[in-house]
Amino acid sequence: MKRIALAVAFVLSVAAIAAGSAGSATSKSSFQVFVDETASAASNGLTLNSEVAGTFDVAAKTASGEGDWSLTAGTTEIDHGTFTLTGLVAFQFYGCGEVSTPDGPVSLPPDFCGGRVVFTFHAVSAVTGEQVDGLYEVNCQIHNPGGQAPPGTSEGVKANARGVNFNKHVTGDNLFVVQS
Repeated sequence: MKRIALAVAFVLSVAAIAAGSAGSATSKSSFQVFVDETASAASNGLTLNSEVAGTFDVAAKTASGEGDWSLTAGTTEIDHGTFTLTGLVAFQFYGCGEVSTPDGPVSLPPDFCGGRVVFTFHAVSAVTGEQVDGLYEVNCQIHNPGGQAPPGTSEGVKANARGVNFNKHVTGDNLFVVQS
C-alpha cells in the first residue's frame, strides 16, 4: 500500500510540474532581428518611425545593429537620424514556426521566431547632431505551433528617449531568426 501511495504521489507531482511549465518558453540562443519600417506613437502626439537590422545573443546578453528613425508631428517631419543597438536588457521568447491571423494560424519556417526584446540604443540626429541614449522594445507575435503570443501583446516597437515614451504600436512587421 505504501508503494502505491508513493507511486501516486510521484505521478501527481510530475503532473503538477508539467502543468506548471506548460506554455512557458525560454531560449538562450542568438537571433537576427529585423524591423521593417514601423510607427510608434507617444501621448504628446509625436510619432516615431523606425527600422533596424541587427543581432542579439540571449546567453551573452549582447546586441548590435543599425537603424534609421524619423520623428513626425502630424505629417510634418521634425527630426531624423540613425541609431545603433548597444545592448540587450531583456528577452521573452514566444516560440518559432507559426503566427496567428484573423483567418487562423499560418505556418512559418521553423527558424522564424517571436518574442519581446528590449535593447539599449544610441541615436544621433542628422538635423541637430544631438546624441541620445534610450530603450527600444521589439515585439514579434510569432509563436510555437498550436500556441499563442501572450494576451495583450501586439506586433510593433516601443521606444523611450529624452523622456518621451513612444508606447503605442501603430504599425509593425518584425522578425527574429534563430541562429543557434
